[in-house]
Amino acid sequence: MAEKAVKPGSGIFELPSILSIAQFGIGAAGAVFDYKLQQAQTQIANSAAQTEFWTRYAAQSQENYRNYEVQLNSWYRESDYVERRRQYEQQLAEQRATFKGAVTTAATKNFEKQLADLEGRFYEEEAKETIELENIRAQSIAAAAKKAAGGQVGRSVINLQNQYNQQYLANLSNRQITRNFRIADKVRAGEALNVARENTVNQVEFYTPQPVADPVKPLAPLPIQAVEPTPAFGPSASNLMVRVGNLGMESYMNYRAMQPKPPETVPGQSQYPGTKPALVPTPTPSEEAS
Repeated sequence: MAEKAVKPGSGIFELPSILSIAQFGIGAAGAVFDYKLQQAQTQIANSAAQTEFWTRYAAQSQENYRNYEVQLNSWYRESDYVERRRQYEQQLAEQRATFKGAVTTAATKNFEKQLADLEGRFYEEEAKETIELENIRAQSIAAAAKKAAGGQVGRSVINLQNQYNQQYLANLSNRQITRNFRIADKVRAGEALNVARENTVNQVEFYTPQPVADPVKPLAPLPIQAVEPTPAFGPSASNLMVRVGNLGMESYMNYRAMQPKPPETVPGQSQYPGTKPALVPTPTPSEEAS
């Protein structure tokens, strides 16, 4: 049996197949590389966004707690100052009350002494007038006794007694009037002394402690209300499959375009005139493969 001739460009390693496979492989590899690259870039961007978010979250939380600590220390200092100020105000009130009590006691004792002196002068004047009246009575008795001793009796003695009695009654009446005035003067003097005592006491007023407001205690910082960044979507796997499919279709179309055209039918040459040319059959794919 005669061997069939192998046509140029036939076989599994024919040039169109190699080019088509290479084109498809390079395109598919590039598509997969782009997919992996976009996926990695998306993951890096999401990781960077998460890192930035939590870094800013931690920094803001630390700043809030530092500010809270500063405000809390300030509140402790102000509270201590307020407590000391209140104690100081209370001490001032106690000292002023003690001083007012001492002034009141001293003014009252002085008032009592002045009243005692006033009463002493009043009774001294009373005793002086009483002694004067008694002296008039004694003079009347002594004059009557002298008259009687001198032998004068009767009308002259009676006239002398009447004269002293009238003088005594006049002095007694004057004494009653002056006594009323003296009592009124004593009462007014006592009232004036009491007013002076009250004025002395009232000059020292009680101290009213000044109100000191409590400082406002700072509130602990509330948790930060924050929303994490939304992760970006990576490349679509379906788009990759569609792209690979398109690359496969393009490779196949290129492969078909690079296939040699089938041979044209050439009329056979006959040595006999008048005969029809014979047709050369086109080999089948199975024959080409063999």
